[in-house]
Amino acid sequence: MTSTSQWIDACARALRKNVPDTNVLSQLTYRYTCPAKERGTYLPQWLWDSCFHAMTYRWFDPEMAWEELLSLLVHQVSEGDDIGMVPHMSHLAENKDTVSQRLFHQSNASILTQPPLISTAFLSVYRKAPDRSRLSWVYPKLRLYHDWFDRRRDDDKDHLAAIIHPWESGWDASQRWDSLMGRAYRNEEDLRILETKRKELTSLIWANGCDAEILSRTPGGFYVESPDFNAIRAADLSALARLAEELGQRDEASELHDRASLIRKAIHQKMVTFQEGSMYVHDLLGREEAKSKIDHGGKFILLFGQCLSKEEAKLLIDQLNGNGKAYRTKYRIASTNPSEPSFNGDEYWRGNVWLSINWLVFQGLLKYDEEKEALLILKESIALVQSQGFCEFFNPLTGTRGKKYGRPCPQNYGWSTIVLDMLMEMEERDISLYK
Repeated sequence: MTSTSQWIDACARALRKNVPDTNVLSQLTYRYTCPAKERGTYLPQWLWDSCFHAMTYRWFDPEMAWEELLSLLVHQVSEGDDIGMVPHMSHLAENKDTVSQRLFHQSNASILTQPPLISTAFLSVYRKAPDRSRLSWVYPKLRLYHDWFDRRRDDDKDHLAAIIHPWESGWDASQRWDSLMGRAYRNEEDLRILETKRKELTSLIWANGCDAEILSRTPGGFYVESPDFNAIRAADLSALARLAEELGQRDEASELHDRASLIRKAIHQKMVTFQEGSMYVHDLLGREEAKSKIDHGGKFILLFGQCLSKEEAKLLIDQLNGNGKAYRTKYRIASTNPSEPSFNGDEYWRGNVWLSINWLVFQGLLKYDEEKEALLILKESIALVQSQGFCEFFNPLTGTRGKKYGRPCPQNYGWSTIVLDMLMEMEERDISLYK
């Protein structure tokens, strides 16, 4: 692929291959795109996958982009303590996903959420294909979602949302969570045991009413305040504020911007430390908020959330570019520092490159006016796809297709088409790969 039109065609083909079968579509209110249909593994809808799908679709099929996002709200919780929560998985019944139904004790949606990128995605689609009527319907639902975080996931009122399961982070099997899951990584068998523990955790969450405060004090519970999750939320609140401005609701927009600022301040105060001229970013583990020592690529997402000063951002960008050579792998961005003992460039979330993460960091670099650095991330992302296809994830050292428990990951994975959004962003800035 050597032109923008070729990339549009390739991404359109990849996404459309993953649209559900006709028998499923006939049962849906809105269309959506499966993350991947290879081997029948990822057939329901996932929250942040669909956000990435929509931001790609907007360049060639804006109506599908709207439907992709509207579909996420079909199973938004509409009553009870968790009103407003948007589940990380939806449309289980239509896909006869009995495994997930048993895991979550529900017929058509999960009891967990995922990084809240949905207002960001709606804003991107709205700017490409404005529809005020739809936006007026969507806006209060998006606000309810963020209100839910403050009500149900910020029990200590420090402006940082807690996650109660590794799956909520989006970094499902990352070594970031091994200590809280009670298993040290030594070999592939440990990875399988950790996967079993993640599945068992859903029953504990259900039994405790999905209550973060209770789970933080329950043996075997999982409770983490994550810097990247909260940075995404800060950015999403800012996007929601801009949607409020589009609707003329300036007082609400101001309030939402203020809430985003409080999150950024809390991230900076509680999760960022400095030592001997170096900057460190920490997950806060458990009720006691122990600072994790695992060095992971989620720290670069603080750029997306605009959580750092210009000078601090430079320190982080130096790390991204390989100050100390840790993150300057052949292909970026490794999800884990390759110098970590548990790093595995092949294995699912143990150190791979994910193009969704690349997109978040790419956008963060642009927010700090680092166009040259963003272009390098785009070029490396494109090189991976040109070599291996739209893989779910890649080895940062070799660029080869990643694996889960030794089995190759899907090669037509929807969110990897987000390279198109990066490419089009640069085209709009008159920075082209093809000039």
